[in-house]
Amino acid sequence: MKHTQLISENLRLINYLYNKNLAKELSSIKVNHHFEVLLILAKQKGPITQNKLAELLHVDKSRVVSIVFSLEQRKMLIVKTNPADRRQHYISLSPHALVSIPFIETKIKQVNELANTGISEEKLDTFFEVAEAIMQNLTKKEH
Repeated sequence: MKHTQLISENLRLINYLYNKNLAKELSSIKVNHHFEVLLILAKQKGPITQNKLAELLHVDKSRVVSIVFSLEQRKMLIVKTNPADRRQHYISLSPHALVSIPFIETKIKQVNELANTGISEEKLDTFFEVAEAIMQNLTKKEH
């Protein structure tokens, strides 16, 4: 009988090793593995709500509250309450975080180069195509 393999086992290990390397490279900016939040916010045209950030990160709202609080304490985010709806908070990068974005991007490129070592461009393209197809298939199943 063929062993049943969870796709998530390999993906989880890749995720762990990838993020471990990134965290090591980015340890000087002390954002507790939340560099993805900074990159997402850097791509936005302006402040976004915590709900929108949760959607972009694919995490629940309570998790985003914790992340935002942590990054705000580290002076990486600016959080402003919507005067029209005090329950709604707008999030944007602080000037300190904006200065850190090029450094983060450089370190990500370096870790990507390490991860891609010895893998042809064709195989990488195939990997991303397969990953996208798996995500699409699983998303269809949800509906």
